[in-house]
Amino acid sequence: MKTILGLILELNPFHNGHKYFIEEAKRKVNPDITIAIFSTNFSMRGDIMVLNKFDKAKIALEMGIDLVLELPFLGAVASADYFAYNSVKSLCDFGITDLAFGVELNDLDKLQQMKDFLTTEVYHEQLKHHLDLGISFSTSAYKAISTLTTDEDIIEGFTLPNNTLAIQYLAALEKINSNIRVTLVQRIENDYYSKEITGSISSATSLRLLLQKEQDISAYIPPYQASFTNLTKGYDILYQVLAYKLSIENLDFLRNILGVTEGIENRLVSMLIKTDDYESFVRAIQTKRYPLNRIKRLLLHILLETPKEFSNQYFHYLRILAMNSQGKQYLAKLPKIIKDQIITNIKYHLDDINISYELKATKLFGLLTNNLNLYLEEFKTPFIGE
Repeated sequence: MKTILGLILELNPFHNGHKYFIEEAKRKVNPDITIAIFSTNFSMRGDIMVLNKFDKAKIALEMGIDLVLELPFLGAVASADYFAYNSVKSLCDFGITDLAFGVELNDLDKLQQMKDFLTTEVYHEQLKHHLDLGISFSTSAYKAISTLTTDEDIIEGFTLPNNTLAIQYLAALEKINSNIRVTLVQRIENDYYSKEITGSISSATSLRLLLQKEQDISAYIPPYQASFTNLTKGYDILYQVLAYKLSIENLDFLRNILGVTEGIENRLVSMLIKTDDYESFVRAIQTKRYPLNRIKRLLLHILLETPKEFSNQYFHYLRILAMNSQGKQYLAKLPKIIKDQIITNIKYHLDDINISYELKATKLFGLLTNNLNLYLEEFKTPFIGE
């Protein structure tokens, strides 16, 4: 039986840390085929990607991926639990035998304990108690987990970003009833939120900050050819489009958008006239219950008019963005029941909800990056590499 390794990536941007992760995962698993899935032009946290998804897919092939899958906008721009399930489900459908992901805590047993704590009544009661006191979500989660264990590794690692996703990947595997083998890759050199350059392996956060200052990042990424998004201009345009959208729509429209709860629509409108750029707008809306990432996702859903009825739903499909010859050979051997579900030409699936919103998202990204024809690339996938 072949060993098929699955990876979940965002690549915002693709940097030396990602190269290390891919190489380390492949070293540990020694797969016959490596399949990666990633969110496309907008990140899970609602950020504009610094590489468009078509360039990312081609770079992934250059960096040792055999088959690149797409996690659609609706499945990607979501909270960690939905992002994780949508990603893992697609990879499982493509027949992976192994799943590797990055962690701050390189201890599978303790990660499993964290995952189990998430389902306990005590945890949710404590979480709600602290949220009701006006404490932020991350601090409330930290306090809640502290009532369930004295293990410092678990307490300190519970809300770290890679661990948070790892826990949800494990929960997704459990929900799918999968026997997939799990491999952990320890994050090195820095953490997700590091804003300072830490050498050749530096965080995506620090590299995006350099790009916003229009500085060269070539020392911190593998050698590849791609045009990076001008984030300053992109967010300026995003703010202008949001200002227009919020000025023409009424509160009833906003109340019916995915993620709008607790009267946040009133705050959106009132803060619009008090700010003049995207970052200050987002931070003005932020509350204890509405952290930045939730706000950024919400704003994208307003622009794409994602209805509230999509709440608590999973969104994933089988769509290939790129593959090399090994990936193509693997694809040919998949069971017919899986091959029949794979979307190869979107012009035959324009009524599919995932495709519809993915096209809208790509058109929005094209507007933000001064590339209005980018969406035409949607009709040219999958890219076939060597």
